[in-house]
Amino acid sequence: MIFQHGMNPQGGPGHAVPDLLDVRGLYYRANGRTLRVTVADPPNRNALTHAALDSLYETVRRFHDLPFDRLAIEFDTSSTSIACAGLNLKEFEAGTRQVGPGEDMLASDHYLVRATSALRALARTVPTAAFVDGHLVGAGVELALSCRDVACARPDCKILLPHLRIGVPYHTAGLGHMASIIGWDVLSQAMVTDAMPVLLSQVLVDRPKIRRLSPAKRIHDARIALDRMAAVFHGLPVRIGSDSFTVEDRTGKTRHIAEAHMLQIMSHVFFGGDIADVPSALQEIIDAPRIRASSCIENRVSESIAAHREKPKQLNRHFSKAIGAHRHELQE
Repeated sequence: MIFQHGMNPQGGPGHAVPDLLDVRGLYYRANGRTLRVTVADPPNRNALTHAALDSLYETVRRFHDLPFDRLAIEFDTSSTSIACAGLNLKEFEAGTRQVGPGEDMLASDHYLVRATSALRALARTVPTAAFVDGHLVGAGVELALSCRDVACARPDCKILLPHLRIGVPYHTAGLGHMASIIGWDVLSQAMVTDAMPVLLSQVLVDRPKIRRLSPAKRIHDARIALDRMAAVFHGLPVRIGSDSFTVEDRTGKTRHIAEAHMLQIMSHVFFGGDIADVPSALQEIIDAPRIRASSCIENRVSESIAAHREKPKQLNRHFSKAIGAHRHELQE
């Protein structure tokens, strides 16, 4: 990407920004002092591409060098009810094949991890907002919640985190940040089942309440999530209200992912949600099961993703029903 100081962003809504190059799945427009970033890949239900997240990362990293005061992220939902179907699975699958045993699939330099981390850091000093008019899945949830503000245009927008079914562990910082916004109870519901999706509008209403949780209530909230992860760890049904759900272990790694999440939950509570304050030695202990789960031994993760893509009717039936979308609305 090419950045030039002193470029003129004026030109009204929708005015292109010549010094920020559009890439597949992402384009830029200037509206006064606001830089508008649109996630747009309709054929793949706005699944986030590697190029799009790299472009977003570079833009966010250099944001203070640009003549803008605000950043707004929007999703093109003109042809779909899904705002963002997560990461592009074809690209993600290709990436998993390059990860060897003992290597970290979602290390700090992974394109999703570094883009969302940079966006959260920018939100501390710059007003950032995500405008959502559709359902969010997986990485799309983290991208939206990494902004300072989130605007939900429809009351039926849902968030889903089906990573356990695919066999993908969340990076500690991203998971902890999402939990600080929606709470571990709600977050764990979204993680263990895609049959009972969480309403984004309700999440936003409850955000102030989660922020004001006392230490005791925060621990109680986390204990519910720990119980659910423990059930997944032991291969038992998970209780949500009066219903029970069993997470299908298609990768042979769900146990490791649940172990990683239990340690992430505990560290989040012990350190008040600020993962940066976790001592490096303890961080290694927390990350060990996550790295073990993300290792591409026998290509199990990539095989699971391939199955997820090739058999959408069988593997996504709960997801499709939950969001009220036809199975063809899922990314390829």
